[in-house]
Amino acid sequence: MNIIIIRPCAIGDLIVTLPTIGAIRNHFHNAHIEIMGYPTYLELVKGRFYADSVSRFDHADVAPLFVKNVRIPLETMKRFGNTDQVISFVSDREGVFIANIRAAGAGNVIYYESFPIDEQGIHIADHFLKLLDRMSINSSFRMPKIFLSHDDVLSGSAFIKSRVADFQKTLVVVHPGSGSRQKCWPVERYAELIAWLNDKMNAQVIVVAGHADDDVIEKLRMKVKSVIVADRLPLPALAAVIKQCALFVGNDSGITHIAAALGIKTVAIFGPVDPDLWAPLGEQVKVIYKRLDCSPCLPDVRRDCCHQVCLEHVTVEDVISEIKSFNGHFQLP
Repeated sequence: MNIIIIRPCAIGDLIVTLPTIGAIRNHFHNAHIEIMGYPTYLELVKGRFYADSVSRFDHADVAPLFVKNVRIPLETMKRFGNTDQVISFVSDREGVFIANIRAAGAGNVIYYESFPIDEQGIHIADHFLKLLDRMSINSSFRMPKIFLSHDDVLSGSAFIKSRVADFQKTLVVVHPGSGSRQKCWPVERYAELIAWLNDKMNAQVIVVAGHADDDVIEKLRMKVKSVIVADRLPLPALAAVIKQCALFVGNDSGITHIAAALGIKTVAIFGPVDPDLWAPLGEQVKVIYKRLDCSPCLPDVRRDCCHQVCLEHVTVEDVISEIKSFNGHFQLP
């Protein structure tokens, strides 16, 4: 059986879909599952339980599928014509995309809306799990989980060995960036937190960064001199670095979702977005969120907000308190 799951999305959106994709994987355990999306992000799942293969959603052959009465390319006909099941999470209110996939010869085709429309207060991961009822699939787990390969683990270990001088220190990961600057806790407070981690936890802090984090990292470097930066690592290698650390602190970002899904102690700092809907899920996750009169923000309001009062209300002491509340081997004063 051949299954194509179409899920073009950012990292965090992919992570919250993993419980649903995992249930499909378990139900059709002998099937070949291909996930179509953005390969840089899909490396997290390619050959790592969820997907046997991945493909590009932004390929030229996909674009015509959004056009009414289009002549479907021969390669697209061949591709979907050999597919028994297609599950699309692509917004398609008019049904053009789905109609063209059916016209290309795909077997059973399911369209599922990526964002809840009428469901109030439901976490996005639970929204996706409702798809399983339509497919008569049982699911026994709600928490996303990331599976690392042996090579991933070796890559993570090699990075840490090449950068960390004192292995007696507690390894802590900090991600001060996000895909949206409106979700970023002030850099000055990250600098103060890192100083506390170094002094009071005897920690070696590893700061992770992606393409969207250049400005934040530059500002942080000006305030914190002795910091290790894991910059632009492939996602599986980055996940392997995070997995070997005792604690993660970060903003509302895809990297924070990765840390939670890896099962390490995670402190997530939320501001304009409602964590009831979007909090990272994991067995050791603590979310800091100061709900104000203006919370949560609508996307248009968030984009134009210059004050970030919601994040300003989160103090360094708030974050330290959550770190101390973890049960574990932290050597705290």
